[in-house]
Amino acid sequence: MRRAAHPPRSRRAPAAAVAVLAAAASLSACTEVKAPEKDHYSPAAVTPVKGADDLVSITLTREGADRIDIATEQVRRQDGHTAIPYAALLYEADGGAFVYTNPRGLTYVRAHVEVDRVAGDRVLLDEGPPVGTKVVTDGAPQVHGAELEYGEY
Repeated sequence: MRRAAHPPRSRRAPAAAVAVLAAAASLSACTEVKAPEKDHYSPAAVTPVKGADDLVSITLTREGADRIDIATEQVRRQDGHTAIPYAALLYEADGGAFVYTNPRGLTYVRAHVEVDRVAGDRVLLDEGPPVGTKVVTDGAPQVHGAELEYGEY
């Protein structure tokens, strides 16, 4: 097998040195380019509810709502009680229960509930939002997380 002819070693070393110097010179001409600073993106806005000292509304961006795939269901009447889906029920650390209502668009507001009992996949309430109110079922824990993360707590 015949080997390809290479220039003698004495000519390769200077050529390599010139290539390294050329690369170094071109890199030294570069300056660090900083990305433009963006405004802080927030998938949720938390604002106080007028007339309620301890109540806030959480308004999600369309992207935020789509990401957590929010679903709602209406409060209905069952066995003499208002009833909500079990998936809508959340608990405070002190044992108090609540749901997130959906008064309009991508806005959600916490509502206190008093549980009478759980009946299958429904929760029968002694106290809570009126029949017909939309409550968050899928995505309720994420709405709560948005309230805690972006609120003044």
